[in-house]
Amino acid sequence: MKFRLYYIAVSLFIIAFILDACRKHELENPYANQTQVVNNHNPSVDAIPVGNFAWLHAKIFRPTCANSGCHDGTFEPEFRSINSAYNSLVNHPTIANDASETFTYRVVPGSSDLSFLHERLTVEIPNTSGMMPLSVDPGSDWNANKTFYIQKIKEWIDGGAKDMYGNDAPPAEGDTPPSIYGMAMFPPGNTTTPYPRELDGIFGIGAIEVPAGLVDVWILSTDNGIYNPTYQSASIKASTSSQDFSNALSASFNYNVSPITAQSFFETPGPYYYKATLNFSGAVPGTTYYIRCYLDDGAQPSLTEIPNNGSAAFWYLLFSVKIV
Repeated sequence: MKFRLYYIAVSLFIIAFILDACRKHELENPYANQTQVVNNHNPSVDAIPVGNFAWLHAKIFRPTCANSGCHDGTFEPEFRSINSAYNSLVNHPTIANDASETFTYRVVPGSSDLSFLHERLTVEIPNTSGMMPLSVDPGSDWNANKTFYIQKIKEWIDGGAKDMYGNDAPPAEGDTPPSIYGMAMFPPGNTTTPYPRELDGIFGIGAIEVPAGLVDVWILSTDNGIYNPTYQSASIKASTSSQDFSNALSASFNYNVSPITAQSFFETPGPYYYKATLNFSGAVPGTTYYIRCYLDDGAQPSLTEIPNNGSAAFWYLLFSVKIV
């Protein structure tokens, strides 16, 4: 009897210990010190220009190729994000090859014939896993649009395999320029209520609507796959001309050790480490300002300008502000 009571007491103690441990585990939140932003009012995927690399990623690489056990980070190329997809494709050495060792890189800018990506999508190569994609998830429309999608990939490669902002591809196995995958604007000192975009406009998107005065601008930036890069310099300009930034408003970005978490332009939330404050005091309501960011990672021959004069008009609108 005493042994049974002892056994029951020990069992109750163990159960209580486990429940207490579970309760403590449930309270742990690694993002507790980060401000969460639910929605930046960014455009839908359907607004991206057809054939742009961001469009290829949203329509093909992510829904079709980043499925479980395939290019989801399990092995390269890695298609979970625009950043990882571009970096692991363009001028990136191949692992597999055909019998003649024809291919050196997965994507050779300007030549789909020499790009192993195009070959894997169109030819059954012996001693490989097979023609890609090996399987198609229910959420992908690859089977219905296969011919069209392959043609757009071919056109992108033959057109120079430019990044989504229209920048030339980096040299073979060279350093990839920094990029920006999200932008959000807030009242000064506020990190919970982003200013909204206009509900309509060309390409189905509009400018971010802000009042005249100080505006905090946060960006989600990456450099060589790192989401908290350290730049030698980072700045922002706002001009009433989409092409001429010589007399633009300007400010410097500051790096924040504790980022905010907000939606990227087209994907899941990400960490925003860089903040600048633009002064729109005295701006006339109804005026549109176009935004450009300038990043120096110390590895490029010049500042990386985003967007730039080679970017599609879509990006000018995505990086625009309207005074209300």
